Amino acid sequence: MKTFINILTGLFLLTSCANIVAPTGGDKDMSAPRLLNVELLQSTNDKKTKTIIFEFDEYIQLNNFENYFYISPPLQGVTKKQIKGKELYIFLDDVLDEKTTYQVVLHYCVMDYNEENILDTLSYRFSLNDTLDTLTLSGRLEDAYTLNILDNVWVMLFNEDISDSLIFNAIPDYISKTDKSGFFNFPNLKYKNYKITALTEDDFFYNKNEKIAFSDSLLNPKLDSFIVLYAFDPTFIYDSLVVDSIVEELDTIINFNKDTISKEQLSNFGNLEIYTNKNSSCIFQLLQNGVVKREVYFSQKPYLIKKVKAGMYNLKYISDNNQDSVWNTGSWSLKIQPEKVVNYPAEINIRSNWDLELDWTIEY
Repeated sequence: MKTFINILTGLFLLTSCANIVAPTGGDKDMSAPRLLNVELLQSTNDKKTKTIIFEFDEYIQLNNFENYFYISPPLQGVTKKQIKGKELYIFLDDVLDEKTTYQVVLHYCVMDYNEENILDTLSYRFSLNDTLDTLTLSGRLEDAYTLNILDNVWVMLFNEDISDSLIFNAIPDYISKTDKSGFFNFPNLKYKNYKITALTEDDFFYNKNEKIAFSDSLLNPKLDSFIVLYAFDPTFIYDSLVVDSIVEELDTIINFNKDTISKEQLSNFGNLEIYTNKNSSCIFQLLQNGVVKREVYFSQKPYLIKKVKAGMYNLKYISDNNQDSVWNTGSWSLKIQPEKVVNYPAEINIRSNWDLELDWTIEY
C-alpha cells in the first residue's frame, strides 16, 4: 500500500482496536477480489473525519453500493466512498462514540474490475478504544404466511427503554440487513436488553402496506443467540377458498352425469388423513406450484381430507387460534403475532383410489 503521507496528508493512524472479518460463508467464486488489508485513519485537523481504506488483491469496482452498504450503529453524517485502483476509501463524517463498537458492512458491494465477480461477504469492526463489543445476535427473517425467506431487509435493535410508539419513527440503535438466505447478524453488541423489529421497505420508518416483524419479548445477546422473525402486512385481509373447485368438479360429474360417469373418473381421487401431535382448530392446504388447490378447515381431529385429485402436492398447516377458519395477520399496535404456518418438509403423492396416512409432528 502507498505510504499514508502520499495517500492522505494530515491523517494519522488511530490508536484503536480494530477487527477484520474475513469473507466467510458458502461456496464463492474464487476469482472474486480478496481483501489484503484494512487501515483506519483520522484527520489531525478534524476529529469528525475518519477514513477506512480497504486494500484488495486486484482492481475493483462497486456493485449496487447504495443498496447494500451500511454502518451499525447508523451514523448521522454523510458517508462517502471512492475507488483508487485496488483500494476502496470510505469517508466517515461524524462524531463517533468512544464506548461503541461500529460494524461497517460491504456484503455484495465490491466486485473485480474485469470479470465482475462479486465479493459476497465483507465486514469490518472497529472501536475508538482498546475494547471491542463482541456479543452476537443472529437470526432469520421469513414471510409469516408463505414462509419464503426475505432478503435485503432491515432488521433493527432498539434499547429496551424506548417506547413502542416511537420504534417505527426513530433511528435504531443497531441495524442489520438480511442476506440472500434471509439471515441477519449483529456481531458488535453490548450486554443489555434490546427490542427487535424488521421492516421490508428502504428506510427505518413504517409505511402503509409494508411488512413488519417483531419479537414478543426483549432479547439479550448473552442469553439469546438465534431468533426467527416472521414478517406480515398488518393491513392484509385473508381471502379463503370459498369454493373447493376439485370437490365441485367431482360433485358435478356425479350429480349431472350419473348415466355416463366412468369408474376411471371416480377412481381418479384419493383420501388423505393426517396424524399429528396437534388437536385444535386449524387449516390444511394442498398446493401445486405454489397455488392452493385444496383448503380444508378442521375444528379438531380427525384431520381427514377426502376426494383429493391424484397428483403431487405440497402440504401446509395453518394454526387457527381464534377459530374463525381463516389465517389472521398480526398487529404491532396490539402486539399480536400472525397465526403460525408450517410447511410439510416434502412433497406428498396422492394416488388414485388410495388412502394416504401421513404422520407429521408439527413444531413451532
